[in-house]
Amino acid sequence: MIVKFFRRGKGSGAGPLNYLLVTKGKPREGAKVLYGDPKLTEQLINATPYQQKYKSGVLSFTEDATQFSDEQKKDIMQRFEDTLFTGLEPDQYDILWVEHSDKGGRLELNFVIPCQELRSGKSLQPFYAQSDLVRVNAFKNIINKEYELTDPNEPQRKRLINPYVTDAPRPTPYDPKKKKEDKVVEDAPSLQAIKADIDRQLLDSLKENTLNDRSSVMYFLKGLGFTLERVTEKSISISRPDLKRNIRLKGAIYADGFKGLSQRPEIIKSMQEDYERVSDSRGIRDLMTWEKGMEMKKAYHQKRYGDIKAPEPLELDNTTIKSKQKLHNHEAILEGTSNNRLSYRPRP
Repeated sequence: MIVKFFRRGKGSGAGPLNYLLVTKGKPREGAKVLYGDPKLTEQLINATPYQQKYKSGVLSFTEDATQFSDEQKKDIMQRFEDTLFTGLEPDQYDILWVEHSDKGGRLELNFVIPCQELRSGKSLQPFYAQSDLVRVNAFKNIINKEYELTDPNEPQRKRLINPYVTDAPRPTPYDPKKKKEDKVVEDAPSLQAIKADIDRQLLDSLKENTLNDRSSVMYFLKGLGFTLERVTEKSISISRPDLKRNIRLKGAIYADGFKGLSQRPEIIKSMQEDYERVSDSRGIRDLMTWEKGMEMKKAYHQKRYGDIKAPEPLELDNTTIKSKQKLHNHEAILEGTSNNRLSYRPRP
């Protein structure tokens, strides 16, 4: 499973709703509302006075939709909401969930969120890559491990994915040279995380055919700010002033006799074995990253919206209650006539 956030979000509410539910004027085949009210979401988007009116995206799976029970979908959806809206009450935001399964049967859980906090009318930004990407990535990794889903981080799958796809979909082919140098190597929380990122960057360079032999690998490592401490037949040990101990890099790409792109299958196999070997420690790190990120996001939400109280409930007389009940029953009948508008609620 991967998480995508789309760049669009400045138009009317009809745009995302039509994409999710309609094809050529007819209900979209395989589309089903799992949670929320499409009409309400559209109205809230249209009433949002800010430039960014909504945020949309998708949880995209390689697994078939039939492999998931309703309860499993609810769990994943709710935990994603918790990740985005920690510290907020359910009545402070709106979200619409729509399932798609028309791409070869694969499950897609699409979401649309009006960018407005509902009690105050203040702007609400559900996702900002600079502050939220690490936490959302940790959520993705936790869900993939817990449900034994396809892991897009596996070295053997790197050639199939865009490493920055979590940030946004790209309508043009991904060009790594146009992406500013990432700082994961500098800011990584552990030696294992640093090693994993070095592996990733080397694999990217290998795909670009810029690594021809072992000398080019060592030159690349120096360019990342590391000192070569020890070079053996099968490994390279590196250091950096801020690290307490050296990092030993072992595998086909670091070994004497490395000959570039021709050894790619062997290199990927070696990286895959290393990746699987540290699965448990990686899971613990993801959980710690997610929990820390949740604390920070909760504090931000409470600071921005914490003084906003829920409105007192209205006191209605019996005539008003009966009138509203008739209207509700009528709307329920109309909604039930369209298969793609039936929904269930993941929240209790």
